[in-house]
Amino acid sequence: MIREQRIELIRQELKGRGIVSVAELTKTLSSSRSTIRRDLFELEEQKELKCIRGGAVAQGKQAAYEPSFEMRQDLFVEEKRRIAERALEFICENSTVLLDSGTTTYELAKLLAGRKHMYIATNDLKSAMSLSVNPDISVIVLGGSIRTSHYSMNGFFTEEMIQQIHADTTFLSVDAVDLDAGLMGFSMEEIASKRLMIRSSQRTIVLCDHSKFDSVAFVNICPLREIDGIITGKEIDPAVLSKLEEQGIMVLTV
Repeated sequence: MIREQRIELIRQELKGRGIVSVAELTKTLSSSRSTIRRDLFELEEQKELKCIRGGAVAQGKQAAYEPSFEMRQDLFVEEKRRIAERALEFICENSTVLLDSGTTTYELAKLLAGRKHMYIATNDLKSAMSLSVNPDISVIVLGGSIRTSHYSMNGFFTEEMIQQIHADTTFLSVDAVDLDAGLMGFSMEEIASKRLMIRSSQRTIVLCDHSKFDSVAFVNICPLREIDGIITGKEIDPAVLSKLEEQGIMVLTV
């Protein structure tokens, strides 16, 4: 495929979806990763997009678009795995965990599949399937209405189940972290479940990659004072990290 065709197809993807990943474009356009990256850098120079690790977002789209699970899973993969590995330090044998739906929490679920003697409740279908292979882990699926393309369960039945649980730790997923507004999410469907998870556990740890501090989302989840800590990548802006620490927020970078 010639360069002009690739550029036009990338523009179309950005217009329709707001975000693209290098991995997905490599398959779609039958091009090498280096070629796709050069195309993205060229479009960034033309102010048509903003390159991020693993892909790019359209200019001005960061606060208005929620990508699918598959798209998000392709972004910052190595960073998310580092975050998940650090989160293991907060889990001991016989502990009870509430695991929120998200791509970083899914990485944690895959690691937890090798642990023993734990009780894990999750509203994420992918996480539940990953954990179900281990007979030494008791898995509770917080059933409810499934969000298309996101694999999370929410709504009345999910919320009723969460309120019956008393967990040691909630590992929460968010779409954005704002220094003033706090934790934010794109979907109103998920907000109630997230708030109840926070209330139903003794400790709440947010797992999010560094890009979540560069954007805002549609709905507020809770103020930063309601959580106990954040685990994120070392790629976080030092100025943002300093401001979080000034607010007394425990932030672990990996």
